[in-house]
Amino acid sequence: MSVKDIPNFDQLTDLERLELAEALTASIRNPDALPAPVAHRLELEKRWFQYEQNPSAALSPDQFWTQVQALKA
Repeated sequence: MSVKDIPNFDQLTDLERLELAEALTASIRNPDALPAPVAHRLELEKRWFQYEQNPSAALSPDQFWTQVQALKA
């Protein structure tokens, strides 16, 4: 399906198009079944490569949460 299949789509304002997009997104029945966005997969691959190059740079869970808490302050 494309926007050409939606009656009067070309006459919708930008706000109406955004509202339609939000309604479509909210109607997804099983979001967990959707594939991860390409940008997310690329970022994970990049980080995994960096970890493989230098595993000692990885944070322990305690270090991670300490840094998260520091960012909130």
